[in-house]
Amino acid sequence: MRRTRTTLARVAGLPAVALLLALTGCRGERSDKPPRQFLPDMDDQPRWNPQTKSEFFADGRTMRQPVVGTVAFARRMITDESGDASWQTDYRQQRDDLLGLDSAVYHGVADGVDPAGAWQSQDAATFIDTIPIAIDMAAIERGRARFNIYCSVCHGYSGEGGGVLNNEPYGGMVGRRWTYAVPSFHDPKYSDPQQRTGRDGYLFYTARNGVEMGAKMPGYAHALSVRQAWEVVAYIRALQASRKGSLADVPQGEREVLERQRGGIAMGETP
Repeated sequence: MRRTRTTLARVAGLPAVALLLALTGCRGERSDKPPRQFLPDMDDQPRWNPQTKSEFFADGRTMRQPVVGTVAFARRMITDESGDASWQTDYRQQRDDLLGLDSAVYHGVADGVDPAGAWQSQDAATFIDTIPIAIDMAAIERGRARFNIYCSVCHGYSGEGGGVLNNEPYGGMVGRRWTYAVPSFHDPKYSDPQQRTGRDGYLFYTARNGVEMGAKMPGYAHALSVRQAWEVVAYIRALQASRKGSLADVPQGEREVLERQRGGIAMGETP
């Protein structure tokens, strides 16, 4: 009886030994089959892609709304009980820039005009006549900085354009080397609002999109934001105005400095 029991125990243990041997034989092997999950717990859970539909929720949306009363971290309500709205300016500007709904501000064209084809139009009314954002001296200074970085290389620091005159090259570094003259902003057609080239919207549109959508001049929308492009236009207008003024237009204190620097130009004489 004792021998029989021992034999039976050995026979019963054979499956366990075979299983262990089989498991050790799987070490290092690769398989495309999913792994065995003896305790799956929460390894497998349903998921949804953003902006997709789900039958699980009553409203059919996978993207859930915040619980009522939830307050976003580190943000305040748009309406401030203190009455101070200065902190809202940047957020509102970011929202407006993202939407870009105002054709005049964001494209320089009149309402109803398709910005993509505006460069083909010869009608001056296609482009707006005046800068649609507030401009002050600080904005003009910022426009000067951007103009000197991106525009002066072709058009010159004074906006004189570029090319060759009387066998002498003039203008910006690139403008001096091109085979055809780079336009001068002091050409009357760039200040006459009766012509499309003389409108603020045209200069803005060109700065952002280039001439003939980049065929003759590249656009600088990648480097100039909407506001920066308008500031460049404001500085171009300042350059144009500088050619039309006289010493009499300069404040007294600064006029005396100019007279000493330029050898005492007579009052009223065009410098």
